[in-house]
Amino acid sequence: MSYSSRLQLYHQIEKDRDTAVLAYVTSDRTGMETSIAQDVIDPFVDLLDTIGPVARISLILHTSGGHTLTAWRLINLIRMFCDELEVFVPSKAQSAGTLMSIGADRIIMTKQAVLGPIDPTLSSPLNPQVNVGGQTTQVPVSVESVRGFLNLTRDELGIVDKQNLTKVLLELSRFC
Repeated sequence: MSYSSRLQLYHQIEKDRDTAVLAYVTSDRTGMETSIAQDVIDPFVDLLDTIGPVARISLILHTSGGHTLTAWRLINLIRMFCDELEVFVPSKAQSAGTLMSIGADRIIMTKQAVLGPIDPTLSSPLNPQVNVGGQTTQVPVSVESVRGFLNLTRDELGIVDKQNLTKVLLELSRFC
C-alpha cells in the first residue's frame, strides 16, 4: 500500500473516531529486521509536541518486539499527551509490543492479529559481542533464552542439583 493511501486511511480513522493517529511499525522483513529501541524516543517526543495534548490517541502498532524498557517509556510518554489511548494491532504486537498494548485503555485487533509473550531482552555493556561486517555489535540477551538454556540443562542433561545448576549458570554468564 502506498504512503498516500495509508495517509488517507489514517485521516479517515482520525475523522471517524475523533482521534489523533500515530503509526509505529518495525520491520520484520528478512535481513532488514528492526525492533522497538531507544532511538525512537526523541522522534516520538517531537511528534507528540507537534500534536499537543488531545482527548484520544490511536496508536497503530506492528512489531515483533524489542526493548521492554523503551516500550514502557514510550507508552507512558504517549499517555502524557492524551486522556484516552487505544492501540490498533492489524497483524502483530509481540513481546515489547504486547507490553505497549496492555498499557492502553483499549486494544483493537483484527481477527488474525496476535499479541505475544513478553520476553524481556536486556542490553548492557556486559552482553556478548559479535563481529558483523567488521563492526563489533552487542547481542541482546533474552530472559527466555536463559530460561531455555537452564531447562535444557535440567531436562536434557539431567543436571538437577542446585550446586551444579549454579555452576552451569556461572559458566554461561562468563560468556555474557
